[in-house]
Amino acid sequence: MPTRDAQQLLSLVEEIYAIEELDQLLEAVLTKARTFLRADAGTLYLKSNNKLFFSFIQNDSMFSGDKAEARYIYSSRYLTLDRTSLAGYVAKAGESVTIDDVYDIQSDVDYSFNPDFDRQSNYRTKSMLMVPLKIPRGAVVGVLQLINAKDESENVVPFSRNDELYLNQFAQYAASAIEKARLSKEMVLRMVEVTTLHDPFETAQHAKRVGAYAVELFDKWATQKHVAVGKISQLREYLKTAAMLHDIGKVAISDSILKRRGELTPEEHNELKKHTVLGSQLFRRRESYWDVLSRDVAECHHERWDGTGYPGAYRIDDAGKITFGPGKKGRAIPWSARIVAIADVYDALRSQRSYKDAWSQDNVLAYLHEHAGTQFDPDMVGIFLDMQDVVESIRRKYSY
Repeated sequence: MPTRDAQQLLSLVEEIYAIEELDQLLEAVLTKARTFLRADAGTLYLKSNNKLFFSFIQNDSMFSGDKAEARYIYSSRYLTLDRTSLAGYVAKAGESVTIDDVYDIQSDVDYSFNPDFDRQSNYRTKSMLMVPLKIPRGAVVGVLQLINAKDESENVVPFSRNDELYLNQFAQYAASAIEKARLSKEMVLRMVEVTTLHDPFETAQHAKRVGAYAVELFDKWATQKHVAVGKISQLREYLKTAAMLHDIGKVAISDSILKRRGELTPEEHNELKKHTVLGSQLFRRRESYWDVLSRDVAECHHERWDGTGYPGAYRIDDAGKITFGPGKKGRAIPWSARIVAIADVYDALRSQRSYKDAWSQDNVLAYLHEHAGTQFDPDMVGIFLDMQDVVESIRRKYSY
């Protein structure tokens, strides 16, 4: 078996500390821990409201290949913090547990193994290593669980004492990075919540779904365009936040317009359209790629492929009056905004509002197909239509 040393561990720590976006960080923590200790599977749980939620689950035997939906499929499930689950025990006790065979646990310990997942999935869990994710002040924020260590011949073997020491050390740094990223994400969500105070149709769950749809569509589109893997990973971080804040400009629009139940007058609709320009003005730092993406998305997510969208080539006079110009067309619309336009419209149509019922999935997909090449980038629509397993997994994760 390849040797593992402190230098390798330090390199892993440096890599995860460079990641700022929470979901990408969680996935990286689990992936790097599994790779370092040659584990076939693993789960990263986060603690919230005295429960442990499945944040990421990976399994090379079950989810091999391009299985993006595996990032979302179990994430609405949770465990209680008690001895009915191994992870629950680790979170409650704040101590690591190493088991050579979960079906041969001694009767005198304070935890037990639940075989339901194995029975339902026809998977055989054997060796397991679980460590608590503790931040410096001692609070447990989650649990990192690795399953079925493998030797060089791909045989399942027990985790060693050194494996436990390495993973505990890694988990300390990972917990601090996760807590930092969590705080950043909470600030973004609070910005979204400010919008919801003005616009009853702009919910935090809608923003999360749009962000998740956008990064998965981007991932597949960028891969087809042969964008470097490292560049895709970097841009995913920025795009998800930018997509979640696409309607932030609505905070500057009158409540009487945003909360109107009936049809808007042409004058009111023109005022509403200004949220694209007003939102883009919040992101002025051209040297910040996050600002650039956020500005492009906020400003251009209502542009249309055929050039009939808005705000187009707008002008702002000295008195602050906004005048719209001819819409951007085709690939003159930033790629980020073309992606978010599809994600935003899809979720809006699939969601119930006080003024409309939710559309069925078939009707929404038919709408996207019909408007590909007029309202939306046709290539991106084609990719989105082919990723519905992922889309439905995201909807289940961020349901109302």
